[in-house]
Amino acid sequence: MRPVFVDTGAWVALRYRRDQDHARARRVLRRLRAEGLSMVTTEWVVAEAFTLLKARAAIDQALSLGQDMQAGRLGQLVESTPERRKRAWDLFVRYRDRPVGWVDCASFAIMEELGITHFFGFDEDFVRAGFTAFR
Repeated sequence: MRPVFVDTGAWVALRYRRDQDHARARRVLRRLRAEGLSMVTTEWVVAEAFTLLKARAAIDQALSLGQDMQAGRLGQLVESTPERRKRAWDLFVRYRDRPVGWVDCASFAIMEELGITHFFGFDEDFVRAGFTAFR
């Protein structure tokens, strides 16, 4: 089963109906499931999604996402390790002249480590880093 990395924007759009990408995110999720693809995300991405949902006054959606995470329904949840933090830091330094945040650098590091080439999200930084959007 080929994995697809799920970024923050996708989790938020899936949970928050007023998000501009909500309908598109739902279509992509249906396609992922129809093709039998697995989803991979990180604890950093999920934490960022919780924060964004809460900032949008969507605490119930944040809690629902958290419950799904706790129940293992988000696919593979990759956790932090010292080695992963080091690789993310190296990418953060490498991209210092680009507006790429820590969570994206950590995501890129995980994707490289696991050989994941496709992502589900709406952040063009992934494309600029050489990954392919699954849409």
